[in-house]
Amino acid sequence: NVREAKELHDLLMHRRAVEEQQTTIVKASSTINTTAGRNNINNNNNIGGGMGCFLINHSANYRPQARAARALIQSGKIGAIRHVSAFFASPLSWIFDDPSNTGWNEPDDSGEMLGNGFAWGQSSHLLAWIYHVTCSNGNEYGEQQQQLAPSRVYCAMTTSEKTGADVSHAATVICENGATFSLSGTSLLPGNAHSDPPVAKRIKIKIFGTKGALFFSGNDRDPSSGKLEWLRGDDDDGHENVGTVEVQCPELGFEFEDLDQDGIGPESLQCFIDACLRKDDYYVGADSLVGLRSVQTIDAMYRSHVSGNCENVKG
Repeated sequence: NVREAKELHDLLMHRRAVEEQQTTIVKASSTINTTAGRNNINNNNNIGGGMGCFLINHSANYRPQARAARALIQSGKIGAIRHVSAFFASPLSWIFDDPSNTGWNEPDDSGEMLGNGFAWGQSSHLLAWIYHVTCSNGNEYGEQQQQLAPSRVYCAMTTSEKTGADVSHAATVICENGATFSLSGTSLLPGNAHSDPPVAKRIKIKIFGTKGALFFSGNDRDPSSGKLEWLRGDDDDGHENVGTVEVQCPELGFEFEDLDQDGIGPESLQCFIDACLRKDDYYVGADSLVGLRSVQTIDAMYRSHVSGNCENVKG
């Protein structure tokens, strides 16, 4: 839960973590504080004198589809990003309606959380995926360059009558480059993610650029429910291919979070192990910048819901 993740984060980001060669992986939503998120970036750049790494366990970001989406956007094939539409539905009412699940449903005692629920508990995964695939590998100094950086957020939420936790939201994110980002999500999908058989989560992501678009939607329990699609726009080949759909990772279907409890663990864990072994080719699916952007967005969503106004992003 968010409280435990924040405690783990504070422990791992102790001063010693930046004085020794250290590789750190933290749970998703590891902090709810934008200042701590900014500090993570500074620590990420200094761990082990630049020899260590800081990874966040957003397992969807380490999937081949996420890597392919990021590579396509980095190639310039969809041009400058102008709009994103993203939706995430989870069958998790049994969590957010249960008063005993205080870590999921109640703000912590820091005084900084204006609410707790679906946004912190689930939308962080969706935001992390989007902020990851829209981020470049970095400049000559190793600094990440990002097409989408949140600037202002307007959001409305509905809450559980039993716990007060937010169970759905509709948000508009205005990015620093002028791009708009429509984000919605809910835990009200009927069913239970842990029933037998389990009810799947539903995800829809659409990224529109000046030269094309990228779509990734499906049911996370059924790989055949979707594909990663590139919709071609105007490019150097002229207009003859405009609107053509080219499937990326054609041998794979829709896969988001890695929910498999068997085997050797998700790709995120394997990348963490490779980093610990000092291998050069491990994949950084979610770093401190991705974490910061996600925390900044969600923090502003809660502040907007409380104030009724469009709120500036902190940090």
